[in-house]
Amino acid sequence: MTSTRAIPHLNSTSFDAWLNQLDAFLFDCDGVLWRGDAAIVGAKEAIALLRARGKKVIFVTNNSTKSRDTYVTKLAGQGIPAVVDDIVTSASACAAYLKKTNVQGKVYVVGEAGLATEVSAQGFENFGLQDNGKTTLPHPFQVDPSVGAVVIGLDRGISYYKLSYAATCILQNPGCKFYATNNDPTYPTDGAILPGGGACVAALQTAVGREPDAIIGKPNQALLQTILSTHSLDPSRTCMVEMIDRIRWTPTWPLRLGRRSLVYGH
Repeated sequence: MTSTRAIPHLNSTSFDAWLNQLDAFLFDCDGVLWRGDAAIVGAKEAIALLRARGKKVIFVTNNSTKSRDTYVTKLAGQGIPAVVDDIVTSASACAAYLKKTNVQGKVYVVGEAGLATEVSAQGFENFGLQDNGKTTLPHPFQVDPSVGAVVIGLDRGISYYKLSYAATCILQNPGCKFYATNNDPTYPTDGAILPGGGACVAALQTAVGREPDAIIGKPNQALLQTILSTHSLDPSRTCMVEMIDRIRWTPTWPLRLGRRSLVYGH
């Protein structure tokens, strides 16, 4: 486990010296900028200060249920202006990974509208949302043979039908890829800790008898590489700002960002 240490109090001189070592900040969203719909006090002011000092600010989230456009709107509601290119989600990175790995054919989505939107934005015909609410399996059970990949993330409408369709595609369609947006075990909300995307992934993984071909989101490297390459960032001059909760205590990418991570718990 990576060790962490408290940052000593910084005066203006030492803060400037520390800041001058950095070009970019990657901000986790849930728990850092907001919790639920409630803004974290001081977050928008910190973002504004960094931008005023010429620092690149990228917003990073494992939440695959919302599109980047949706995050632009949410950030604006928190008083933080942003454009789509400022945001990287596990859904957008997963969709980009489909193109990077030259997936052919259709994509079956076990997830929500945000994931489907990002997959469409990369030019892939996809389906799966329309299977929400289906409870009856036809006999014989058949799947579209042109499905070349299954992507799965947090799906609050997940069902036995959708798991069956996804599993059958992976097991029966030659070369069908199995990608997961993230494997977070929990999803924190105000007043409760609910099952996360990893719970959905685990169900499909159990059904097909193997791990995904790739898991994209934090703390996995595919998401970090997407961010670094897309924005031409030097990892040694990039800092990750995130919350470490009582479930996961290890910073996401400290060894690959020159040990530059700011973390806090609550």
